[in-house]
Amino acid sequence: MTPFVRDMGDLAPCDGTRAQLGNAFLQLRPGGNAAKLQPMFNWDDVRYFLTLHRQGTLAAAGAALALDPTTVGRRLLKLEEGLGARLFDRTPTGYVLTEAGHRLLPRAERIEREALGVERDVAGEDQKLEGVVRLTATEMLTTRFIAPHLRRFRERYPEIQLELQCTNLDVNLARREADIALRLARPTQEDLIIKRLSFIHLGLYASLDYITRFGLPKDNLAGHQLILFANTRPFRRENDWLEARMDGAHVTLRSDSVSAIYSATVAGSGIALLPCLVADHDHHLKRVPLEGAPEPRQIWQAVHKDLRDSARIRAVLDFVGKTMTPAQERVSAA
Repeated sequence: MTPFVRDMGDLAPCDGTRAQLGNAFLQLRPGGNAAKLQPMFNWDDVRYFLTLHRQGTLAAAGAALALDPTTVGRRLLKLEEGLGARLFDRTPTGYVLTEAGHRLLPRAERIEREALGVERDVAGEDQKLEGVVRLTATEMLTTRFIAPHLRRFRERYPEIQLELQCTNLDVNLARREADIALRLARPTQEDLIIKRLSFIHLGLYASLDYITRFGLPKDNLAGHQLILFANTRPFRRENDWLEARMDGAHVTLRSDSVSAIYSATVAGSGIALLPCLVADHDHHLKRVPLEGAPEPRQIWQAVHKDLRDSARIRAVLDFVGKTMTPAQERVSAA
């Protein structure tokens, strides 16, 4: 998260935020008063406190803040010394809030919401086609659907810098952990504008090299080598469908990376479920004529409502929408 408000005095117009913060810390610091409290606190202190609470360790908090863990530790110590209260207990498994930390937490979260609201308001009013836009998507969507088209986006919008975050984890758009999210499950966070872009249909594919060595399955997969997704909940739908049709086939590889499975299939390691929109156009692959297919996945796009009017955000949304939606679907939706 990029620091926006360096001093909490900058938030004075935001619905009593400064007063709320002062009251929170006066409760934590016996004998404290506003005159003594004012110089000791700024927005970064809220960020360090909240990030350490959410991440649990200095190392994880440092990674989330793009800072050295020792820097986070020093700032936390400085905050605790200024407040005269210990906010965390250091345990073998990580940092755990003390009673004082629990009292501070809801107020710090309100301060965060106000500061981020200011940040989103300013970003949402920006009509310049320049600046950074952070787009989070799954690895497969990023590598197979977005990355191949980035040159075209760059040529049209040379002043917009895209930051791609490849992750399956939930990313909080309200906390500006990203500006736009693409997910294969409908986002449930509040205050988001959500749009279904398209469907991802999956089919069984084998490489030409594999077919030369083992032949192309006809009615079943008996005796063939299969590549499956990792045995985890996100892939349960696809694994259940394929495992019900294995018919004595041998599993040679499992992976939680769709890109890794795709590469292994192209290399001839086995037969795998791959996105048809990509695999159908890959001259290294051939569709296995097995009847049926798992239920297709849906691609969902989400952006915080405060950012929908930003020019650079709209440019990326338009690019993503056209990239992710096949031409025939765009025509039918018009």
